[in-house]
Amino acid sequence: MSNETIASILDYTEKHRNFSIKDLFAYLHEMIGINKSSLSWYLFKLVNDNVLVRTGRGMYAKAIKQSFAPKPIDEVKDIYDLLQVNFPFAKFCIYQGEIIAPLQHHLSSNRIIYVETDRDSAETVFNFLNDGKRDVYLRPDKEIIYRYVDMDSRTFIVKNLVSEAPLQKILGVTMPTLEKLIVDILRDTDFFYLQGSESNNIIENAFTFYTVNQSRLFRYAGRRKVKKELSSILENMNIQ
Repeated sequence: MSNETIASILDYTEKHRNFSIKDLFAYLHEMIGINKSSLSWYLFKLVNDNVLVRTGRGMYAKAIKQSFAPKPIDEVKDIYDLLQVNFPFAKFCIYQGEIIAPLQHHLSSNRIIYVETDRDSAETVFNFLNDGKRDVYLRPDKEIIYRYVDMDSRTFIVKNLVSEAPLQKILGVTMPTLEKLIVDILRDTDFFYLQGSESNNIIENAFTFYTVNQSRLFRYAGRRKVKKELSSILENMNIQ
């Protein structure tokens, strides 16, 4: 690879937090006369070498941020394995509320274990978990959470898993991606205590400290009907 071309690309990344291949090409074509196929090859190599990361379709950023990959606690792994055995045809996404803490500005306790599954399976899974040994709620609304849910205890919330939600597998457990978590915090009733100024803080911290795939983010936001709200938040934060 040409050292001059690499240096020019990296110089551009220092001045642009998140950039499109279209804008980068316009810049480099005028400066060093590169063609589009050559630029695509350079970007492919730099992504493979972990120098750059893809943040969306045709979008890139310098790979200085960490990936959001929180590890499931033992209880989450145990519940996931138990449900896989008893409901082999259902889909699950399970995680502990503590994974939200690194994104928060005003830290609030959340030891809830969230169990997301297919809409048709949710009630059956709730009845299975609600065996008298666990404190379990099925799709609780704001009032139920405010009055009865103890955020400091290992309470379980069973809720619907939205189809085509962006998920990731960590240590054998299917958990939410950062993009899913951002949208769910904006949308879901059980996250009412985070909505408003704190959800804005969470979004800003997500983009500051982690790699965010904006194509994935907006695709899921569209499914959850918060795309317009999310776009407005990012625009106000001057996040492109």
